[in-house]
Amino acid sequence: MLLGFNWLAGCRPAAKGMPETWSNVNAFLKIGENGIVTIMSPNPEIGQNVKTSMPMIVAEELDVDWRDVIVEQAPLDTENFTRQLAGGSQSIRRGWDGLRMAGATARSMLLAAAANRWEVPVAELSTDSGVIIHANSKRKLGYGDVAADAALLSIPPSVELKDPKDFKIIGTSRKNVDAPAIVRGESLYGLDFKRDGMLIAMIEHAPAFGARLKSMDASAARAMPGIRDIFTIDATPADRHWSTVNAFPEKVVVVGDSTWQVLKAKRALVLEWEAIEELESSDQQAQRMADLLSQSKTRPRRRDGDPEAAFRDATQVIERTYSAPFLAHNTLEPMNFFADVRSDRAELIGPIQTPEALRNTVATTLGMPVENVSVDMTRMGGGFGRRLYGNFGLEAAIISQKAMAPIKLVYTREDDITQGTYRPAYRVTYRAA
Repeated sequence: MLLGFNWLAGCRPAAKGMPETWSNVNAFLKIGENGIVTIMSPNPEIGQNVKTSMPMIVAEELDVDWRDVIVEQAPLDTENFTRQLAGGSQSIRRGWDGLRMAGATARSMLLAAAANRWEVPVAELSTDSGVIIHANSKRKLGYGDVAADAALLSIPPSVELKDPKDFKIIGTSRKNVDAPAIVRGESLYGLDFKRDGMLIAMIEHAPAFGARLKSMDASAARAMPGIRDIFTIDATPADRHWSTVNAFPEKVVVVGDSTWQVLKAKRALVLEWEAIEELESSDQQAQRMADLLSQSKTRPRRRDGDPEAAFRDATQVIERTYSAPFLAHNTLEPMNFFADVRSDRAELIGPIQTPEALRNTVATTLGMPVENVSVDMTRMGGGFGRRLYGNFGLEAAIISQKAMAPIKLVYTREDDITQGTYRPAYRVTYRAA
């Protein structure tokens, strides 16, 4: 006879299951009647794991068992969240205080609700992993038992935060909350998103900077199965902002039933482009940077000692020039975005590092009140700064409005590499003595 025993399984409590009712304590969290806590992660998830680490901070101050936490991606909500942006490695730094306060405030309200029920001073109560304890009477209540009452209380004007020496979650290793879904291939990314009645859209833009569309023959493409429409758009943003940069606002759009049908029709387009100015090239950009470097008259920011004498008297002087061209970010997941634009509202869903900037640009460009534009964020298959620039989200909204249908815009790899939102070029000369 062979007997087996799993120490880890033996230490874990039985799963509580999903609650039947939820109580919204604040914008960051809601608590079920069985003690399960859903914590909203406010910032875009780009692979930096803030969808795990930000809720850990809330859970720490809430004093809840991490095994009882469910994490959800929050939508754009500028009334309740600040700086919903993935950029500059600032999510934890800038969110630290607010996340701690959200958890601590909820804990304070739960304690107050328990004190009211037991008719005891709040000071006599303590918490431990989602349980409220009155040591004097040896009574206990789970967070789920008082969550509904706590949700009705006023937010306290001030709360006490934990001493870092008492942290149980912060500073420990926790598994990526999305890892099981990623391994199982469940829908998480923008490319995974589907909606009944949704059409697929793809674009063609000029092959080079300095060119524009001269003529289009779409007759063969229009006749292909599953193609709903082919038209051009001008996606020039109404508000100029660094995140609205778009090298090719004029685009040819193909809309159809499926990705494969639209891709085949896109390839069947006969497009003629014309130069409206000198076409740019990598060689041209490299020469421009070399010319600028050779003509530089910049004064030194810092001077230590006598560098001229050091170079003059040196036994050897080495001079080298290093450069890097403009490079596409090449994110694993190509650009994509879902948009459903109606006469009075616009719904946007997809992978974006700057959701607020996208919402504002869409509202201004479509002439729609900003409160009528919603942006939900999916997990991103890489960003590296490319998705700081939301031209593809604006294009999706314009296409949906013109097609009068919900659509998902999908860039091919070639579309994105040639789109023009590149990493900066670099050229520098070093001299060492």
